[in-house]
Amino acid sequence: MKRAFSVLALAAAVSVAAGIVACGDDDNPAAGSGIGSVSGKVTFLNVGSWPATGEVQVAIYSSLTPPAYTPTGPPDAFTNPIAEGSTEYSYSLSGLDPGTYTGILVSWREPANPSGAKMLGMYWIYGDSLAVYDTGLPEIIGTAKDPGPKAIVISEDDPAHTGLDFTADLGIVP
Repeated sequence: MKRAFSVLALAAAVSVAAGIVACGDDDNPAAGSGIGSVSGKVTFLNVGSWPATGEVQVAIYSSLTPPAYTPTGPPDAFTNPIAEGSTEYSYSLSGLDPGTYTGILVSWREPANPSGAKMLGMYWIYGDSLAVYDTGLPEIIGTAKDPGPKAIVISEDDPAHTGLDFTADLGIVP
């Protein structure tokens, strides 16, 4: 009887510990229950221009509308706000359902105008380019040959995508 109680107590402790660890996933507050994940590093330019208000976040979308590649709905997953003054940010978005994701973006949203988010950077087809959206149309800086976001396909055979690094420009924030 004492042994059965010990095993039961151990099982309860493991369940509580697993629940605490699962609740601690602060870098992915809007994740689903899927099998996929994406991760990488964002390098920020013009760090001295960090916005005084609002939040800078990384998000992944399953639908973006060209030519400005604006989201057509809420993100499928996003990070917590990135700390002011960060020069680099390692992101990880998990819980993604199988399917095609049109793009990963870094954006800033002013609290006074939540619908007017500004895109600061995007994971591009050619990773050595920077997307700058100042007038609503992309202005490419770097060696991009064909501007556009790089789609990420999550499947059961290929659920995890790592090393999706790109650049974001804080100089776009007014």
